[in-house]
Amino acid sequence: MSTATAFPRRLAAPPSSKTSSSSSPHRRRVCPPIRSASVTDFASRVAGEWIGHKADFAPDGEPLSLPSHLVPDAYREWGQDIKDWQTQCSTTVRPARDEPGGEVGEGGRLVLYAKDARFVPVVGCEADASTIESAEKHEFALDALATDENADGGACFGCYSGSYLDARGSEIVTHCVVANTSPPIRVRLSHRADGAGVVSVWREALDDVFTDGGVLASSCGGNSAVANFAEYPRDAEDRIRGADASFLDKLPPDATFLPVGIWFHVEKNDNAGEHDGSYASTLGYINGDSREHVVSVRSKSPDGVVRASFERRPCA
Repeated sequence: MSTATAFPRRLAAPPSSKTSSSSSPHRRRVCPPIRSASVTDFASRVAGEWIGHKADFAPDGEPLSLPSHLVPDAYREWGQDIKDWQTQCSTTVRPARDEPGGEVGEGGRLVLYAKDARFVPVVGCEADASTIESAEKHEFALDALATDENADGGACFGCYSGSYLDARGSEIVTHCVVANTSPPIRVRLSHRADGAGVVSVWREALDDVFTDGGVLASSCGGNSAVANFAEYPRDAEDRIRGADASFLDKLPPDATFLPVGIWFHVEKNDNAGEHDGSYASTLGYINGDSREHVVSVRSKSPDGVVRASFERRPCA
């Protein structure tokens, strides 16, 4: 268990950008692999320390509780369990480990680096800083990543989708959609490509420049806009109906609706009862402050062809 670190005053987040103009109010872009000219803009949008909360959900959207041995005694005495982890994700674009040196945009193999830390649960603000319970690191080859900047010359907000193999050799699909707020708020989702296991969801706000976790978030949870969310009402369908009704016809009939305007859909294709490696995966997020509905779609065919797209829809 790491030693708690004091948390200094936060730096101001960079100003949010505006959605570029288009003949269609709903901007949907199909994304080829990221272009070298796109790297610097994407890197500047995605890099930083992102704080918030993470929850694991069953495929039907039911939130899962944290392990009982991590629940503080006070919560047990009150008969409460905990559904959310307080988290911090350190994110940046950098040269791959086997290619030391070089700057972003100079060429060479670049990766999206993400270190996900989750913190020991506490009661209220009983500690000045958080203590790390565990941390996982992932690297995504940038040339295999889909982003919201690398098609049609549109504005970049730092959205992306990709996949990787976990320690057991299972393919993990991941999405990240970013709301045009100040500071930016993003939602991430990951799940196994074969549809087994839990679906993990993060809701995070940009809080500081990238330090690789050198500064830890306050145990009080930081930005209230990304507070714990798993046990809130599952309102995503109502939000879509009220703010983006024209999207209802595009919703998968078996989409899973979560709290705070988040929804997802995971479809796997079985061949004679065996997973053939293909999938279709979608993450959507309606943010009331930015009045937009951001959707990331990613699929892989049985012969391995990957398609990805992003859509940023203005809402009422």
